Amino acid sequence: NGGADGIIGYWEPHTSSIDFCETNYLHTSTIVEPHNVWSSLLGLTFVGILGICYGNPTRELRFGLIYIILAMIGIGSACLHASLHWAFQSSDELPMIYL
Repeated sequence: NGGADGIIGYWEPHTSSIDFCETNYLHTSTIVEPHNVWSSLLGLTFVGILGICYGNPTRELRFGLIYIILAMIGIGSACLHASLHWAFQSSDELPMIYL
């Protein structure tokens, strides 16, 4: 594997059962898929945190849990895309099942 210039990355060998369309280690040797990492953090985790803080004016438990799980999905997804490690693949997929 390795990046575009053939350098082996920090998280080699990858142990997850999936690899995405983004080129691995394109910008750095420590983050496998940087664009997927930041989009997971901004698109899921940040929205989940905003929901926890401002999206539940009635303070219903079910809505609070949904926002917490959404933030967990974002963190798990960012960790998965940063490493392509099987443990982080589980932390990405299991909260989706819980949701």
